[in-house]
Amino acid sequence: PLPGALQERIKSPRSGKAVVQSWALPVYAVAMRSPSVMMATGEDLVLIRKRIADALAIQDGDVVDFDLVEWGETFRLPVKIRDNIASDVLIHDWFTLGLVENISSGSSGDIMKLRSGKTITLPMQEMFAGMRVVSYRGEATLHFDGASRKNPNGPTGYGFRITLEDQNQSELIRGYGYAGMNRTSNEMEYCGLIEGLVWGLRLDLVHLKVCGDSELIINQMKGSYQVNDPKLQVLFQKAKELISRSPRETNVTFHHVPREQNTMADLLANLGIDTKENMVVCNWGNVNQKMKVTPW
Repeated sequence: PLPGALQERIKSPRSGKAVVQSWALPVYAVAMRSPSVMMATGEDLVLIRKRIADALAIQDGDVVDFDLVEWGETFRLPVKIRDNIASDVLIHDWFTLGLVENISSGSSGDIMKLRSGKTITLPMQEMFAGMRVVSYRGEATLHFDGASRKNPNGPTGYGFRITLEDQNQSELIRGYGYAGMNRTSNEMEYCGLIEGLVWGLRLDLVHLKVCGDSELIINQMKGSYQVNDPKLQVLFQKAKELISRSPRETNVTFHHVPREQNTMADLLANLGIDTKENMVVCNWGNVNQKMKVTPW
């Protein structure tokens, strides 16, 4: 079967040192031991990317809480920090980790009976599939925004939303985050752009249309404006690096839009401030339909 994804909330083990206390996002869940996964990641079973670890003050080898909020379950798992995974978080081989009693296959994904007796279905998804023939097609729009209350002396957040370029503007992915205190609105605009690019460039698109209401950031990314601020230079380079490492089949373009056309991204950025947590949600029905990968 195709890989699965579960929405889990990862909690910081060092709440006093972390930028944000929790990050809820899709976790790449591989129920049984997979040789193809092991070829890429080795023997480590729970992996997390560095940018997630940094935000949550997670160190290599920490035991971290993973909340499956929908099922009322919490797993405490030792993690390794690695960037050689297709997703942001990987939980591999649930048997060896002692999380499940048995696993069976269903029409919509693997069915796992947890040690607690609860049964959950691991929904299939296309984004993190490994052994596959990639088909680059379709267009999507990424809207991003940032917020800094009492700029730059208050709490800050970012938001992004990715939709298909179809008649209904079907939502693919949305997210928001909290970034602590005393950062400028321009810094937060870049944070929304960077996190949006991370997810948008996983969609095997022919064209990713990036829209923001910051004339400064859009024109800096287009090369029309110079980047003079040292803090913005760092963020600018991160965004450019993501694009440079994206597939050559994906064309990324930048477009300035008025604020009234960027209201959802603005709402998400402020939600990051209000909740003081990070969140990414994928509409797997739309994502799977868009990607439609072909396994080897």
